[in-house]
This record gives sequence, C-alpha cells and structure tokens, in this order.
Amino acid sequence: MNKLITIFLLALFLIAAGCAEVQNNTNENAVSDSATIVRLSYGAYTLPEMAVQKLVVNSTSVEFSYYNYQDELTARYVKPVDQETRDKLVALFNENNFMELNELYEPKDGMPIVADTGTLEIQVIQGDATKIVKVQPYASEYMPDGLNRINDELLKLRQYVMSPTEDELKEIASEWIMEAPTYSFDGSDLEFVKYNVSVENPSESTLSYKFTSSHGGYGNRSGQMVTQVITEHSIELVLYNRNVMTATIDGVWDEVNQVMLEQTVTMVSGEMNCNETPWQNWYAEGNINFFKEPTEEELAIAYFGTVYNIEISDLSSDILNDGKCQYTMKVKESAVKPLTEIGWQEA
Repeated sequence: MNKLITIFLLALFLIAAGCAEVQNNTNENAVSDSATIVRLSYGAYTLPEMAVQKLVVNSTSVEFSYYNYQDELTARYVKPVDQETRDKLVALFNENNFMELNELYEPKDGMPIVADTGTLEIQVIQGDATKIVKVQPYASEYMPDGLNRINDELLKLRQYVMSPTEDELKEIASEWIMEAPTYSFDGSDLEFVKYNVSVENPSESTLSYKFTSSHGGYGNRSGQMVTQVITEHSIELVLYNRNVMTATIDGVWDEVNQVMLEQTVTMVSGEMNCNETPWQNWYAEGNINFFKEPTEEELAIAYFGTVYNIEISDLSSDILNDGKCQYTMKVKESAVKPLTEIGWQEA
C-alpha cells in the first residue's frame, strides 16, 4: 500500500513539474506586462538632426527621441500612456508571436531593393533579456504580416506622442508669421481666424490668420519703392506636426520661398494609342520598378518627374471616336514651354 501511495505521489510530482515547465516555456515566449518596447530606425536618407529615431514604450509613458549622427539628442517628446493602450499593445505583440519571429528580415531573391530607407529594429526588453527583430532595408514588403501590424501600431504611438495640441500649433504658427519677412517688415494686428486638421492625415493642420501691413507688397521691402497704404492680408499655414510646410499670403505669395506662386495650367495631349503612351512605354522598358502595379496617374507622375523634372497632377483621359485617347493634366506655368515642345497644348 505504501508503495502505491509513493508511486502515486511521484506521478503527481512529475505531472506538476511538467506543467510548470510548459508554463515557464510559455512565459519565455510571451511579452510580459512589464516589458519595455523599443522601435529604433536609423541609416535612412534624412536630415542630420533626425538620423536616429527612437520610440520607447514603458508601463507609464511613450517617449520619442531624435539623435544626430554623433548620437547626440536633438529632440524629445514624452506623453503618458494609459493602461488600456499598454495592454492592447502587449496583447498585439503576443497575438502575432513576436518572440518567435526571425531576427532578420531582408529582401528575398527577385524582390526589388528599396534604397535610402535605412534599418528598422523592434526590441522587447524583459529583465536581462532583449529580443531584437531587424528589417534591413526597412520596407513593409519585406516584413511578415504580424510584424507589419506591430510596426503600424508603434507608428500610431509615435504620431500620438509627437502630435502637438491646438494651442501649441497656434503658438508655433503665430511666432512663425511674426518672424517671417512680410509681417516683420510692417505687419501688425495679427488675428487668428481658423484651425483645421486633415481627416486623411491627422498630422497635417491648417491655420489661417489675418493681419495688417502699412505698405503694399510682400516680403522684406527694404530699399524698394513701396506704396504707403494700409493693406489687409490673409495668411494660411500648413503644418506637419510642428513644422511649417507652406505659408501662403492672399493666395498669391509663397512666404516660405519668398516668391509669387505659379499659376496652374491645364495641358492637353495630342491623340495617343491608349495602351502605348510615353509613360507606359517607359515603364515597359524597365526604367522604374513599383512594389505593386501603379495607376496610370502614378506612372505618369513618375515619368514626367523623372524624364522632364515636371510635376503634374489631375491626369485624366478621354477616349476619342477613333478609339485613341487624349489626356489632360495640370502643371505649373514653368512647365508649359517644355510640354509644348513635345506636343502638348494649353487647354
């Protein structure tokens, strides 16, 4: 009887030990609630002060930092992270088996090589152990779906931590306007008018203001003959995160580049074979590679930009009675002459 009891207890011990081992192995292959998650990118063609970009997510905060090529901190943004967001992020890592992913993902044979995108590392730090998954070069096409989902969520957190508030944007915009040449020359009475966030791209904001100048004209007019007349102006700024991308006064003056804006012109092509346009032939000859089949407009934009250094938009086509096509597109005034030389005409 004692032998039976001993054997039974030994069996229970072995079963318990086996369960514990399975549990330990499971924990080793999971991201814990206390893990620190890091997204690191470097080596891309970018501004020197943004050479290294590091996102760190811990149990209480999200931190995003820029470093230059000398590994010196150039900017840092920090915001709190709530428990629900943190839990969902950890769950996403585990649902996509991050701890079991390969250490390196790179282009497979036959895939086009993406240039100037640098390297991506996603790290999970748990105690003394660090799991690193590297993508080199960084392109979503080289990554498995699960890793793409993880990366997308980390990019959302980066956007969250970098996104300025409306008040911060107003402060950035008003300071920029007052220091810009037109307002600093003779502007006064700067007044906020409107604020709008792009639905398609929440990182992009548009702010409108109005102000008064004591002379006509734009920019720094020192040494110029100017009319001394009170002039009302409107100015619209487009900001991406905290950076002023464009600033337009009265719809005609580019305050960033200090030039009058070029007017947009609609150009019309001659008759073309719908399936043998110059951009289609250029593509067929292997002059450019796309990860996925481009639309006709994407292809035409690439063609005119690469071959003629012309920026186009709003490409459209009409099928004529003889079955051929005629195309229209919009360009800046400076592109009219070179396009006319290759057979296009103003509409």
